[in-house]
Amino acid sequence: MACLGCLGLANLEAWNARVARGPLPHGYTPANPHRPTMAHLSGVPVRPNSLRPPLAGLPASTRSRFSLGAPRQRRVTEATAAGAKHRRSCQTARAAPKEAAQPQRQPRGDDEDDRMGRKGRKGKSAAASMNEATLVRVNKVLEDFRASDAEVYTFEPDISKEERAAIHEMCRKMGMKSKSSGFGTQRRLSVYKNKRNQGLDMEEGPTHLGFSEESRHVLQDLFTHYPPDDADLNGDANRNSSDKAANIKWKTDSAFCKPAMSKHDITKKVEMFSTKINGSPQLRKIMEDRSKLPISSFKDVITSTLDDHQVVLISGETGCGKTTQVPQYILDHMWGKGESCKIICTQPRRISAISVAERISAERGEAVGDTVGYKIRLESKGGKNSSVMFCTNGVLLRVLIGRGTNTSKTRNPKSLDDAIMGISHIIVDEIHERDRFSDFMLTILRDLLPVYPHLRLVLMSATIDAVRFSQYFNGCSVIQVPGFTYPVKTYYLEDVLSILQSVGDNHLSTTTSDKKQRSVLTEDFKSSMDESINLALVNEEFDPLLELISAEQNPEIYNYQHSETGVTPLMVFAAKGQLGDVCMLLSFGVDCSAQDHDGKSALDWAQQEKQQEVYEVIMKHVECSSAKLTEDNELLNKYLATINPEHIDTMLIERLLGKICVDSDEGAILVFLPGWEDINQTREKLRASPFFRDSSRFLVLSLHSMIPSSEQKKVFKRPPAGVRKIILSTNIAETAVTIDDVVFVIDSGRMKEKSYDPYNNVSTLHASWVSKASARQREGRAGRCQAGVCYHLYSRFRAASLPDYQIPEIKRMPIEELCLQVKLLDSNCRIADFLKKTLDPPIPESVRNAITVLQDLGALTQDEQLTELADYRDPFLLPMAPDERKNATAGKVELASLYGGFSDQLAVVAAFDCWRRAKDRGQESQFCTKYFISSSIMQMLANMRKQLQSELYQRGFVPADTSACSLNSNDPGIMRAVLMAGAYPMVGRLLPPRKNVKKTIVETASGGKVRLHPHSCNFNLSFSKSSGNPLLVYDEVTRGDGGMHIKKCSVVGSCPLLLLASEMVVAPPDDDSDEEEDSSEDEAGKSTLAQHRKEIMSSPDNTVSVVVDRWLRFDASALDVAQFYCLRERLASSILFKVKHPQDVLPPALGASMYAIACILSYDGLPDMCPSNDLLQNPVEARRFSLGKRGYIPPGGYLRSFADRPHHAPHFQNLANHPGGDPAYTQPSRAPVGRFDQSQRSFRNSGPGSSKPRSFKRQRNTAL
Repeated sequence: MACLGCLGLANLEAWNARVARGPLPHGYTPANPHRPTMAHLSGVPVRPNSLRPPLAGLPASTRSRFSLGAPRQRRVTEATAAGAKHRRSCQTARAAPKEAAQPQRQPRGDDEDDRMGRKGRKGKSAAASMNEATLVRVNKVLEDFRASDAEVYTFEPDISKEERAAIHEMCRKMGMKSKSSGFGTQRRLSVYKNKRNQGLDMEEGPTHLGFSEESRHVLQDLFTHYPPDDADLNGDANRNSSDKAANIKWKTDSAFCKPAMSKHDITKKVEMFSTKINGSPQLRKIMEDRSKLPISSFKDVITSTLDDHQVVLISGETGCGKTTQVPQYILDHMWGKGESCKIICTQPRRISAISVAERISAERGEAVGDTVGYKIRLESKGGKNSSVMFCTNGVLLRVLIGRGTNTSKTRNPKSLDDAIMGISHIIVDEIHERDRFSDFMLTILRDLLPVYPHLRLVLMSATIDAVRFSQYFNGCSVIQVPGFTYPVKTYYLEDVLSILQSVGDNHLSTTTSDKKQRSVLTEDFKSSMDESINLALVNEEFDPLLELISAEQNPEIYNYQHSETGVTPLMVFAAKGQLGDVCMLLSFGVDCSAQDHDGKSALDWAQQEKQQEVYEVIMKHVECSSAKLTEDNELLNKYLATINPEHIDTMLIERLLGKICVDSDEGAILVFLPGWEDINQTREKLRASPFFRDSSRFLVLSLHSMIPSSEQKKVFKRPPAGVRKIILSTNIAETAVTIDDVVFVIDSGRMKEKSYDPYNNVSTLHASWVSKASARQREGRAGRCQAGVCYHLYSRFRAASLPDYQIPEIKRMPIEELCLQVKLLDSNCRIADFLKKTLDPPIPESVRNAITVLQDLGALTQDEQLTELADYRDPFLLPMAPDERKNATAGKVELASLYGGFSDQLAVVAAFDCWRRAKDRGQESQFCTKYFISSSIMQMLANMRKQLQSELYQRGFVPADTSACSLNSNDPGIMRAVLMAGAYPMVGRLLPPRKNVKKTIVETASGGKVRLHPHSCNFNLSFSKSSGNPLLVYDEVTRGDGGMHIKKCSVVGSCPLLLLASEMVVAPPDDDSDEEEDSSEDEAGKSTLAQHRKEIMSSPDNTVSVVVDRWLRFDASALDVAQFYCLRERLASSILFKVKHPQDVLPPALGASMYAIACILSYDGLPDMCPSNDLLQNPVEARRFSLGKRGYIPPGGYLRSFADRPHHAPHFQNLANHPGGDPAYTQPSRAPVGRFDQSQRSFRNSGPGSSKPRSFKRQRNTAL
C-alpha cells in the first residue's frame, strides 16, 4: 500500500483488483479497443522496446499514454511528404461541411507547443505540469532514444497539451528537435536527433582585408632584406618531420621514487614507531580503534594475496576503514620483511588526497611529509623519502605518460629513468566514480602489469560492480569487506514536507536518544535471533525474543527476518495471539508490510491462525498508516506542482535547516548542492535570514574544488561551543572526506555534470540527478562517527528511479586530452584502437571529433602522428542583488577596456594584473569588492602561473628572469593574436539580427547558430545592429535551459586569423568552380578562362578572394595574400625551431620576421570596433569613443591607477639594424615584383591550365 501511494495511483481500488488477479506481464501496456495503435497510425511496424523497463509501477493513465513503442528509422521521401499533404487536405475537405454548424478546433502549431514549453505554468518549467512518475518515464524514453541508432521517436497521440509542451522543453534541453503534427485526437509528437548543420551561411558579403601604411612599410623592409625563398613559397619550411615528439622524455619526479632505505634503516623506523605507541596513550587509543575496524580482520588476507597476485580488488563498504588502513597494512608488511617500498595512493579529488594523508600521519604520530606525503596540483608535502604518497588520478596519469612509455616488448623496463621501477604498489581508490583519468589510467596499468612483474595494483571502492572490474583484470582476486556505520535515520521529500508542516512537533525526539546505537547484527546475534524466533514459534517461549527486542529497541532487531524462513517477531506474536507484544512492536514503528519467504505478512499469519483481535489491531494500524501516506502524497504533489524540479529550492533548505536547529542542540549540518552558484544562492539566503545571520550562533562554510586547500580545511575544525556549523558542499564531500562532527545531511539529489554531445559537438553543464551509489555515499556521511539523520530532498519514487551508477566520464566528455596522451604513451598505436580497450569505450563519433580538433590545432598529422606542438576558474563573482549584479557586469566590461574591450578573457587578464598591483599596495580587499572579484581564485591563478613559469624554465623555454619575456604583454593587438592562437579553431562570426529576431547570433565553423550568454562581456553586441560582422574566438559552446550559448569570448581581428588558420583558399572574386565543372563549355573556352585566371592571380594589384577554413571569405590584393602566406610559413618555422631548440636564438631571417609580425599585429591586430592603442591612453578620447558603443566602458581613474605603464606600438626600426637581422646584408629598397609574381603562380595552380582555386593548407605531417 505504501509503495502504491508513493506512485500516486489515481484509481487504487481498480489497481488492487487487477493486481489480485495475478502479476502483470513484463512491459504490459493496456490496450484501448477504441483507439488505433501506433502501427496503425504510422504505417510502420512497431517492435517491442528492449530498453523499456516494466510499466507495472506507473499510474494507469501514465502507462496508457507513455507505453511507447520502439524508435523507428526515419524514411522520408518526396512521395511520402506529398502523400501527407494530400491526407491533410482530404481531412480538411471532409471536415468542411461541419464547420458551418460547429466551428472546428484549429490544430495547434509547433510554435504554440514551444511557447508553452518556454514559459510553462505560472512562469515555472513546463515539466511541472507532469506528475513525477510521468516525468521520470518520459525522460528515460528520451535518454534511451538519444543513445540508440534510431533517427525518429514518435509518441502516442493522446498526450495533453501541457505534456506535449513539457516534452518540447525536455527535447530542447537535450539538444534534440521535436515536432507536433496531425489533427485533434490524432495529433502526435515526434522527436528527431539534431544532426550538425554542415551548411555555412555565405549570405554576408566578404570583408575587405589589407595592411595599414605602417604595416606595409614593415613588410617592404622585411622582404627587402629577407625575400621569400622556395621554402616559404612551397610550404617546405615544416616538412622535415621528426620523431622527437614521439619520444618526449620528461624529468622523473623524485616524489615517486622509492626511498633509499637499508634493512637497518627500516628496522630503526619500526622501532621508533613502536616506541611512540608505548609512550603515547593517544596513539595506543588510536591503535585500539584501528583494531576494531571491520577491515582489520582482513589484514593478513590482503597482504598474502598481494604476495601471490599482481591485482587485488577490495570491495569495502562505507566505514570499513579501507582508505586509511590498506596503505598502512602494505607498508607494515613490507617493512616487516625488511624491504623498502613506494606506495602510490590515488584519490579522485585534491581535498581527499590531503585529508587522508593527514589522517594516516596522525595515526602514526608523524607530521605529513615524513613517512606519508601527498602531491597535488600546486602543492606537495613529502617526496623521495616518503614511503606512501597520495595524489590525484591526474598526477599519477602524468607520471605514467611522462616516463616516455612504450608498452611494446622491445622496451627495457629496467632503464634507470623509468619512474615505474621506483613504484612497488599502486592503490586506486574510489574507482566507482569513473572519471576519465581513472578509466584511462586503469587501461594503461592493465597493459603495464606484464611488463613490470614487481608492480602490485590494489583497486578499492565502496560501491562497484566487483564482477565486472574483476573480469577486466583477467579475473583478479576480490576481497569483500563489510562496512560499519552508525544508524542513519532517512527522510525523503514527502517526509520533509510533513515535518515542516507540523510546527510544534520535535521530529528528532525519537532519533536523538539512539545516537549511540551501533549495528548489532553480527553473525552471533543473527544466530541468537533465529533461535529465539524458533523457540517462540514452536515452543511458545517468548521471553528470549522479548529480551533481545527490549534490550536494543533497534529497527534492525524488531524488523529482523529469520535467515531461513523470513519470519519476523511481529509474525510470531500475531500468530500466537500475543496482543500486548504486537502493540509494543507497533508503537516502535515495526514494518507491517514485511513478508516471509512464502509471501505471508503478519496480517496473513493472524488470519491463518484465527487471531481475530490481533488481526483487527494490525489492520487498523495499517489503515491509519495508509491515510497518513495518502496525506503525505497529496502534500508532495501540491509541492511539486508549484516548483521547477530543475532548480534548487533554497527556501525549502532554509526552512529545513531552521527546523533541524530548533529540534536539536548540536551537530554539524552538511548540505549537498549541485554547484558553486547554488552554494552562493543558499549562503546569501541564510545571510539574509534573521535566524541565521547571527555569526555567534552559526558558522556557514563552503566546500568546493575551486576553493584553496587552506579554506577547504576549515570544514574539518570543530566550532566553539554553542556554534552550529553548516557546510554547503558539492559532491566533493561524498567520498573519502570524513567531517567527524557531521550529524545531519541534507541531500538535494543533484550534481553538476558536464556532458558532451558528439553529434552536435556541443558541451553541456547542467544539474543532473545523482545515482543510487552517490545517494548512499551522501547518506553515509551522517553516520561515520555517530548516529545521524539524512534528508533527501526528492521523493521515494524518484529515489527508486535513480540510475545505479553515474555514466562514466569518458563517455560524456570531450577526449582531446586523452587522445594526445594515447600518442604520448605509444606513438605507433592508433587512438581508436587504444580507447577500445577501456572499460567503457567512448563512442566513435567522440573519437573522430577529438582527432579532427587535434589535427586542426596542428598537434596531430593526418595519419595521427604526434607533432612537436603537441582548467581555468572564473574569478568574477555573481552577486544576487539586481543592482549589485548590474555593477558587477559593468566592472567586468570596464576591466576589459584596459585591453581594448569586448573580451571576457582579457577582462580576466586585466583583473589579474590590477589585483597584483592592488595587493602590493595593500588595497586588495577594496579592489576585489569594487569589481566583485574572488581573491582566493586570483591567488590560485597566481600559483598556477608561477608553476607554469617554473616548468617552462626547467625545459629551457624561458630564462630565470622573465622580465624580458613580457615586452608585448600590454599590446591589445598582440594579446588578441595570442587569444586566437590559444582558442583556434573555436572561431565564430557575429551575424546581424534576422527578420523578426531581436538578437544577433554567432555562426560557428560547423554552421551552427548560437547566442551570446548574458554573463559575457559581449552580450550587449546581441542588440547591436551596427557592429558589422566581427570575428569571435570562444572556449566552448554550451547547451543550457535557454538553448546553446557562448559564455566566454573575445572579438578579434582578421589579421591574426590569417596567420594561424589551417587553410586558405585563394581564387578570383565570386569564383564558383562547381559551376565551371558542370558547364558545357568547349575546351577552348575552358582554356581561355584558365588564362584569364592566370592573368588575374599573377598581378600583385588585382583583387582576389580568400576563403579561410572553407567558410570565412575576405577580399584582398594578390600581393597582400602572398605576403600573408610567407609570414604564415615563417611563423610556423619559428615555432618549430623554438620547440626543438628552446634555448637557441632564432636565425636572422626568422628573428626579423617575428619582429615584423609583432609590429603588424600591433598596428592591424585589433578589430575595427576596438579603440586604437593611442586612443586607449587618452581618457578624453576614450570616453568620446564609448559614446554610442554598447558593451564598452572606458577605464576610470581608479582603475587606471592600477594599470601598467602606458603601451605604445613597437617602434619600427630598419631590419638591417634589428637584432634579428644581419647589418652586412643589403638589398634593394623594394622587394622585386617578380618574386611575388612567381609566388602567385605557385600558389594558384597545381599544374598548367588548372582552373581550381589554390589551397594554402598547412602540411599536417609536420610540426604545424
